[in-house]
Amino acid sequence: NRETGIAEEIALENLYRNPTKSYPVWDTVLYDSAIREKNLTLLLNTSVMDADCDGDRIVSVTAWQSNAETFHVVEATYFADCSGDSILAPLTGANFMYGRESKSDFNETIPPDVADKKTMGMSCMFQLRETTHKTKFIKPEWANTYETDEELPFKEHHVKDNNFWWIEVGGEWDCIHDTDRCREECLKIAYGVWDHVKNKGEHGADNWELEWIGFLPGKRESRRYVGEYTVTQNDVEAGGKFYDTVAYAGWTMDDHFPEGFYYTAGHPTIYHPAPSPWGLPLRCMISK
Repeated sequence: NRETGIAEEIALENLYRNPTKSYPVWDTVLYDSAIREKNLTLLLNTSVMDADCDGDRIVSVTAWQSNAETFHVVEATYFADCSGDSILAPLTGANFMYGRESKSDFNETIPPDVADKKTMGMSCMFQLRETTHKTKFIKPEWANTYETDEELPFKEHHVKDNNFWWIEVGGEWDCIHDTDRCREECLKIAYGVWDHVKNKGEHGADNWELEWIGFLPGKRESRRYVGEYTVTQNDVEAGGKFYDTVAYAGWTMDDHFPEGFYYTAGHPTIYHPAPSPWGLPLRCMISK
């Protein structure tokens, strides 16, 4: 199953403009998609920090553009919060959830018996490149050291067909306010794992090099708005058949253990089966 619409258009443009899959060039493809849209005003390096409401409706948001030292006040009839951290929820008093609900909250079987504040963690994206010659990697002094395979909790660290998603931390921390701490820990682990693959044993990585690494940790889970409708495990297993379906998902119910990289009892996630695709209703995307 593939995404359609705008996401597919951008992905196809990237294949055309960026055949070597360079992340810096991908940034340019995304930037180009934004500035070519006549009805879109792009404010980069701009963070929402306040909001004004009239009753239960947002009237305006105020944002700080750091590199221009400028405040922007944006007035609108509708606001879409795509921050990932649901930043407008605490600023407006909108209802939101955080962490894991209990089994009894929505009559589900996957959640824990008792609700908690644990989440899935964060990972730092990095890109490896295969070359035609042997390459060298020198680990930063502050990075972790893993001398043997046994020191890594999950052994899928060979280069080919592996995206190192299991380098994940922060699920037992505060995934909003500990973001910088997660970034620091992810980098220590990522550089340490790559040092292990390159320099500690035979992993078929002699001709591979570390080309790029992201300093912004990718979040899997954060605050979640309470919508007019809440999609549950039971809805997903039933195929997500809603009268107001506006999008589809096709992945399993991927349930990473909050311990992430430090989970030692086996595979670091459970792929709870789900039909593919399953629908998502507009109601779950509208703040209650």
